[in-house]
Amino acid sequence: MVSLGIGLTNNCNLNCAHCYRDQNKIYNLTLADIQSVCDNLDISSIGFGTGENGLNPEYFEILEFLHSRQIKLTLASNGYTLSITPDEELQYFGDVEFSVDFPDQARQDEFRGEGNWQTVMAGIDRCRRLGIRVSILAVLMNLNYKDLGDVAKLAASFGSDFRVNAYQPMYTEAYMPSFEQYWEAYQLLFDSSEIISVTEPLVNTFLGANGLSGTPCGGRSMRVTPDRKLKACVYWPDSDLTVDDLVNQKDTIFETPLFKQTHYIPRFCKACEYVQNCGGGCAARRKLLHRFEEPDAYCPIYQKKKVRLNGRFSSAGKPLRTGSICTTIVRGI
Repeated sequence: MVSLGIGLTNNCNLNCAHCYRDQNKIYNLTLADIQSVCDNLDISSIGFGTGENGLNPEYFEILEFLHSRQIKLTLASNGYTLSITPDEELQYFGDVEFSVDFPDQARQDEFRGEGNWQTVMAGIDRCRRLGIRVSILAVLMNLNYKDLGDVAKLAASFGSDFRVNAYQPMYTEAYMPSFEQYWEAYQLLFDSSEIISVTEPLVNTFLGANGLSGTPCGGRSMRVTPDRKLKACVYWPDSDLTVDDLVNQKDTIFETPLFKQTHYIPRFCKACEYVQNCGGGCAARRKLLHRFEEPDAYCPIYQKKKVRLNGRFSSAGKPLRTGSICTTIVRGI
């Protein structure tokens, strides 16, 4: 079974500075594209992300098709897609994530756009009323690395989990945390929460959680981007595979060089005691920083610095995204 991430469109009603979507040209997947993907892969779940999926011209037709196939669905949104989706269709989603990078309205609206905070809060209230599981998603940046614990507490006030993705320099390194900020952020987060899941390879390793075999990306997970390309990781900068390649390759697509690259281990790492778990860290980050042959820039061993995280693990059930992407999920206390 394949865990699939889909961006139906890279169009968005906002223009956030840290976004990884292509902002030079608008692309939209079609219903025919989605049908082709579903006909050629055995899919367990689909997570909608990238742009605001509700801006895809065939959003509702695609939603009805996937619901008819009984595929588990999740949605990440800034609130807009929720606002245009009627209650009945909204309940097709088992989990809805709202993007919240700051614990207060002023900074959230300043960074994402005036009125976004209220849009998110209204969407959360509506989901709770409909009995839909709500999560909060933030991007760890040098702007908010000290705020993540407070965002976790905000999410907890809604009875929600909190998920954190480390910023990836798709277009700029301006928001990338320093080595010290990266590790301080996770310790502050774990001081304010219980850990549900950690699949960010380095964080998992230096927390002592273990259980990984490097990045989960590209194992049995795939991203279909709005321009019809297939990727092991949404942050991977390029791809020579498209939806059309699935017709002949089907799930052997995971054996292609593009997918195998996500598990490439730098020479420096091969003799490291942690390599079986961390796999050299985030391959996409190494690729984006043009240092693919070197260890992850946040690796304490490579940087010759001492790091040891402490945290408490929760007995809460794990969301669908667990195990398919590099991420951290907690519950504030």
